[in-house]
Amino acid sequence: MRSLLQDLQYGVRVLLRQPGFALVAVVTLALGVGANTAIFTVVDAALLRSLPYAEPERLVHLWETKPQQDFGEREASYPDYLDWREGGGEVFESVGGYTRGSFTLTAEGQAPERVGGAGVTASFFEVLGVKPDWGRAFSVEDESPAAERAVIVSHGLWRRRFGADASPAGRMVTLNGVNFNVVGVLPASFHFAKVGEADVWMLLRPTPTQRERRYFHWLQVVARLKKGVEFDAAQSRMQAVGARIAADDPSAHAGTGVRLVPLQEEFVGGLKPILLVLLGAVGFVLLIACVNVANLLLARSTARKKEIAIRVALGASRWRLVRQLLTESTVLALLGGGLGLVLALWGVDLLVAAIPPAQLALMPYLRELSLNGGVLAFTFALSILTGVLFGLTPALEATKTDLQESLKEGGRASGTKGAKGLRGFLVVSEVALALVLLVGAGLMVKSLLRMLSVDPGFQTENLLTLKLTLPAVRYGDDSKAAGFYEQLLGRVENVPGVRGAAAVSNLPLSGDGGTGTPQVVGRPQAESDASGESYLRTVSAGYFDVMGVPLLKGRALTERDRAGAQPVVIVNRTFAERTFPGEDPLGQRITFRFTADQPPYEIVGVVGDEKVAGLDARTTPVIYFPYLQSPDSTMSLVVRTSSDPEGITSAVRGEAQALDREVPLYAVMTMERLIADSAPTFMRRYPAYLVGVFAGVALLLAVVGIYGVISYAVGQRTREIAIRVALGAQRRDVLGMVLRQGMLLALAGVLVGVAGALALTRLLAGLLFGVSAADPSIYAAVSALLLLVALVACYVPARRATKVDPMVALRYE
Repeated sequence: MRSLLQDLQYGVRVLLRQPGFALVAVVTLALGVGANTAIFTVVDAALLRSLPYAEPERLVHLWETKPQQDFGEREASYPDYLDWREGGGEVFESVGGYTRGSFTLTAEGQAPERVGGAGVTASFFEVLGVKPDWGRAFSVEDESPAAERAVIVSHGLWRRRFGADASPAGRMVTLNGVNFNVVGVLPASFHFAKVGEADVWMLLRPTPTQRERRYFHWLQVVARLKKGVEFDAAQSRMQAVGARIAADDPSAHAGTGVRLVPLQEEFVGGLKPILLVLLGAVGFVLLIACVNVANLLLARSTARKKEIAIRVALGASRWRLVRQLLTESTVLALLGGGLGLVLALWGVDLLVAAIPPAQLALMPYLRELSLNGGVLAFTFALSILTGVLFGLTPALEATKTDLQESLKEGGRASGTKGAKGLRGFLVVSEVALALVLLVGAGLMVKSLLRMLSVDPGFQTENLLTLKLTLPAVRYGDDSKAAGFYEQLLGRVENVPGVRGAAAVSNLPLSGDGGTGTPQVVGRPQAESDASGESYLRTVSAGYFDVMGVPLLKGRALTERDRAGAQPVVIVNRTFAERTFPGEDPLGQRITFRFTADQPPYEIVGVVGDEKVAGLDARTTPVIYFPYLQSPDSTMSLVVRTSSDPEGITSAVRGEAQALDREVPLYAVMTMERLIADSAPTFMRRYPAYLVGVFAGVALLLAVVGIYGVISYAVGQRTREIAIRVALGAQRRDVLGMVLRQGMLLALAGVLVGVAGALALTRLLAGLLFGVSAADPSIYAAVSALLLLVALVACYVPARRATKVDPMVALRYE
């Protein structure tokens, strides 16, 4: 221990004598360590920490699988849920269901507020193993029609609306015009990522339609495995349950099954590949930083040859010298790690700030990220590792000393051939690592641009979107709901600057909304089912004009398409081509299982394809219903303006408040912002942005590394260059000699990097859209960029070499 303290004291004194070297090394390492710490903080929160539930490893999410590729996994119907609960009794301790929602909350005369929430079965919190901080969870008795309506609220809502000191006992809240009794307040740490930021948890009371119709899929299901039950055994059991359901209901469930997903994976499955890519990217940045510092230490060790030779002559062993040099590199690494922690605090805030609010709502745990004990331990271990990583090889090379040569009075610190070769190898490694990062960033940026250039099927400019939900207690009758929307659209269209307004049950690109399998009147059911499911949308008459969706055939919806008139629909081109290949869809009639007791719908028009499930998703069939015949309680307004759409937000809100003060507008944003913040765009923009930043840092470090090696080489070859000039060498000869040395290293790095990128970028395939992982244009552009900056980095020391004065350089020869 005493000798270690001596090494530390000596190492600190040596570094203080060379503050410039120490500062460059510490800042370089801080960039690498700080970036790694920031990303690891997010990875720790999202992937490594356990979910905040009891024994979370036993929690699974259940999905119904369907062979059709257009929809993939889907929710359960209520009869499915009951059968899963009963059939899974051998493997599940408990099963619960939930559905995401939003509600208009009023309480004790306060202004209405739109809050997120969920409807859950009585067993939901039992499945998670979560108990309220105050009150109780739901019970089976709460599900009785005669029981008082119960709701559980979040800790945040309770503080915000009622104050932290207020007693919840006997409190009532009004949700969508219906009174609920507050029976519990959840812990502050509770969150359930699948529903986002939920403030109210309402007990589900399925309607008769929801209870009876197996083809009505709307409920998501979670379950807790029994102790000792393996995941594969549970999957096998539930697959058998799914097969039985498919056999009992072949018309709606043919070929369907049940799939189990660990709840942790369900929460972070989409984020996991992004975080792993980012972790790999910052790992490359740290490696490049280590290579740079190793090069600095190699150059510094050459200048310390005489010092090391004297210590050897006085009896120091090679191990003693290596330990001393490793102590110095570890001190540098710890200083870099300390500064990296400061950078990480800032970096974590930037990482979270770059996440759109809509996506952050699904990951509320990211809002309170902190550098906890695990992260600090990671940073300390990483600092020690990097100290050894970049310090060991230079230390071993520095202690390979020739006493006779090093102790000569006029001996030059020229360095060994091994050291020169090692410095060249490190530069090649830097360039190769930087190229891999730059290629990855280039591929992701090109992928993002490709996706954003996809035609969504409508005009996105100057389009404002808003949502509203009508309280069922006052607008339960379809005619009242239709009347409200009709009046609101008329008022909004008269707002100055508005070119048109319309309503739709679910906005395009959201992937939300119901689906159904239409039956073509006059065709066998099997033939109709072959065309597959379609998204169902309810729209106002002017929707297609406002959105800029072209009418391809037939007529548009009109105000005459209201209750009591012939039921009609409009279909998109994909539906028409898939369901009626080679036929005219106009005049064809379709029906659905849930409308079997109603007259069939007549197809009166065909419109262009809107992207429903996202810019990167396949174009799917869509059927549009007139809202005056079947209005939804929750609708979105789309308002086309002549200028900045955000400027008319308050006026539109005022028109809605003038009709009904208890119908607040929410989720207000422009369509362009909606696209930018959507999950598909985020999943590509976020890693492209961050990997681009890391690649820029890597490029800067690589340039510094090339410059440092060539500059050092010029200094070591000053005598040689002076002799060449004295013997008649021209400036261009010297310039060419130095540039050739640097560019050969850069070219070798590019070749190695291209091979590495071809191998590694295949891991990005799942994050790319419309771009191959081996896109030649990206590889060519990045290679050219690296060679260009390498040329610039080599030119400065090369130009200095041409100014060597032979008389000065050979004065002491």
